Amino acid sequence: MTALQGDFEQSFGELVREHFARAVRYCSRMLGDIVEGEEVAQQAFVKLLERRQNLSRTRETLPYLYRVLRNACVDHIRSRKRTLGEEAADQTAWVGRDLSRAEETEVSQAVLEAVGTLEAGQREVVLLRFFEGLELHEVAAATGQSLGAVAMKLSRAKLKLKEKLGRLPVFADYAKEST
Repeated sequence: MTALQGDFEQSFGELVREHFARAVRYCSRMLGDIVEGEEVAQQAFVKLLERRQNLSRTRETLPYLYRVLRNACVDHIRSRKRTLGEEAADQTAWVGRDLSRAEETEVSQAVLEAVGTLEAGQREVVLLRFFEGLELHEVAAATGQSLGAVAMKLSRAKLKLKEKLGRLPVFADYAKEST
């Protein structure tokens, strides 16, 4: 998504409608709490509105949005002075797998628990890349890191996740294929 153009109010309204749910999910995962995630996402959109001159000059709106969300989450974490807790379970559908609802829930919880054990920088790039669907260059822009640093963190995170999740039956074939 490129910078907001034309009628700012209408464009901003569309940005909120299109991305607010994703922003809440991202913040909730970063903070480990859905209520705090929604509050921080709302505050981030207010900051975007207050900084509309920056937003209209920004070439890529989505990475800028995630940078604001990230900074809002980091500020919130610092203010409460505690580390991230367990992420709430997400009912993610596992594409290409015929899983029962119970298996799907178990796998989702295992994935989120494994992601929650990653160091903060790795967890952040995994959330942005795989849970929010950003491309690597967008993750780099959102986090203010180089593309190489993001790729390295993602690679190390994938190795750790493979190690933790490879024992689950649903991931057993994948773990064998990628070794």
